[in-house]
Amino acid sequence: MDNLKPAIEVFDLSVSYRETEVLKEVTFQVLPGEIFVVLGESGCGKTTLLRHMIGLREPQGGTVFFAGENFYRMKWKKREKLMKKFGVLFQSGALLGSLTLGENVALPLVENTKLSKKMIFEIVRLKLSLVGLEDKAHLYPAELSGGMKKRGGLARAMVLDPQILFFDEPSAGLDPVTQVELDELILNINGNLGTTIVVVTHELQSIFKIAGRCIMLDSESKGIIAEGKPEELRDTAEHPRVKAFFRREKINH
Repeated sequence: MDNLKPAIEVFDLSVSYRETEVLKEVTFQVLPGEIFVVLGESGCGKTTLLRHMIGLREPQGGTVFFAGENFYRMKWKKREKLMKKFGVLFQSGALLGSLTLGENVALPLVENTKLSKKMIFEIVRLKLSLVGLEDKAHLYPAELSGGMKKRGGLARAMVLDPQILFFDEPSAGLDPVTQVELDELILNINGNLGTTIVVVTHELQSIFKIAGRCIMLDSESKGIIAEGKPEELRDTAEHPRVKAFFRREKINH
């Protein structure tokens, strides 16, 4: 991607489900090679925003640009090609229970490339080694711990060498030690590969560990109520809900 342009630009994005407005004219930029965190309490629209950024749903208003190109104005074939440059890790890891871990990771290569079985095997082995699971390729998801499923899902998300990785609540359901390991993995991928990473989370420990910049969504205003480095928001924010979030305080009405 052109480093002179934002990797991602969300512009005036508005989303409603039937009569319920969820997001209203949300605008922000993600720079190439940064770890950008979308945070906020449950129900503020974080996952909804992510789904619209990766093309799972079309917004009612506004759009998303990738390296200056209008995602929702381009023809479907071009959009589909661009979506192959995304890697997505959903909350559950979303591994298929009927396939081994190795087969799960291989699936995007089988479906989207004409590589030989030998080459696919080598790529799968490499990606699993990046997440510390090279010796677990023969296991089925039911035989893996929650943390292993997340790392397996990450290996699959990385298998096509995406330019952008999206994470939806990566720490959900993990014990504190595994959560720290996953944060380290995210930092290593970003540092070693320069991958642009967008993370949706409300876990403070992860936010302070990995975020370069963040935005905070708010269910009342349906938009962004804070933007910047997490330490700045914690120390200088004046909005009561931002202060309450970062200091884990109860809001006095």
